[in-house]
Amino acid sequence: IQPSLVLEYKRLNPNINFSIKKSELDTLNGKDLVTACATANSQNGPDITAIEISYSGYWRSYPQCFVNLKTMTSSTGNKTGVNMKSDYLGWRWANGVAYNGNVIGIPTDVGGLQVAYRTDLFKKAGLPTNRDAVSKLWPTWNAFIATGQKYMSKMSAADKKAKKGFIDTAGSIYAAMLNQSKEKYYRNNNTADGILVYRTNPAVKNAFNVTVKAIESGIDTRTTQFSSDWNVGMTKGKFAAILAPAWMLDYIKQQAPSTKGKWDVASIPGGGGNQGGTQLSIPTSGKVANRQAAWDFISWYLAPEQQLKMFKTYGLFPSTTELYTDPALLNYKDPFFNNAPVGKIYAAGAKKLKPIFEGKKQRAIDQAFGNALARVAAKKQTRTKAWAQALKEIQTAVGG
Repeated sequence: IQPSLVLEYKRLNPNINFSIKKSELDTLNGKDLVTACATANSQNGPDITAIEISYSGYWRSYPQCFVNLKTMTSSTGNKTGVNMKSDYLGWRWANGVAYNGNVIGIPTDVGGLQVAYRTDLFKKAGLPTNRDAVSKLWPTWNAFIATGQKYMSKMSAADKKAKKGFIDTAGSIYAAMLNQSKEKYYRNNNTADGILVYRTNPAVKNAFNVTVKAIESGIDTRTTQFSSDWNVGMTKGKFAAILAPAWMLDYIKQQAPSTKGKWDVASIPGGGGNQGGTQLSIPTSGKVANRQAAWDFISWYLAPEQQLKMFKTYGLFPSTTELYTDPALLNYKDPFFNNAPVGKIYAAGAKKLKPIFEGKKQRAIDQAFGNALARVAAKKQTRTKAWAQALKEIQTAVGG
């Protein structure tokens, strides 16, 4: 929930009061919303909650924890969880539909995913700096790794000693590749459980192997994203490229303001990409008397006009399809990123994606494979042993 838009809504509706807090919604540790759902009759839960897309597979199994938005009608515009469906990207809308058909969340944004890169560092390495030419360097992920190796070959001894590299963390390639596939860990069989296919889906093994290849090629700096080292690294040029969802562009601006004009944005290997995004829901554990006000706010806040403001102010890329043909979005250029047409670039990527069925234990599986890749990066295990251990951990966690 973005503060400036909340203030705007309060000016329009002075009788509405907001109390906003951040909380831990990780379903693996049983806090917050999980607890609130278990005590739904208390009406002590939040009136609105934001759920990150990676947790959608879990919550779609618990429609009883949320108000079915098909039953709600906004006080202005008669918006419902039925007639709003056509306003949003199909694959994003699907994240907020429970397995029983209830609409339990409306998508706020699309993470999108492209490559933010430092033009000054690319030039120093003898690589092209024009965003179209850069995009052509890596039609595939293997070509992306090869570009990284070329970059590393041009690096000075001093930079190598300082542990600088091409990309911040090679581990980010895994999720990027997997989100480009038709399915990940589950296959949709029109039930809440789905069919586990993490062992047999070639996209999972391929994403794992290519990511290991990137790690072993030595192109990354092994800098943990959102750490203090990562923030400093952006400013000091420790790495030249980041797999950046749209919302991360604002983070780069905030953490490395002195690098304005040194960045640009190129297309991600393999076509479209996505990382992140949320949905707004109305928990049944909230006060019944506040549900209409909650729905009125959600339907206003997630309308195209407000989504465009969120993108231009905070970098949150719209989930409403009408903006994807709107010149106000497509012609938007960001001066921090060398006037890159970020609206056009991220819109093109988002439109290429298709719905992926995300099952109930999605996060547990993600974590197991992520830990396996970390062990390979730390040279604690070979890829074969890391993969085998991940499969054992997943079987224990999901029972399949």
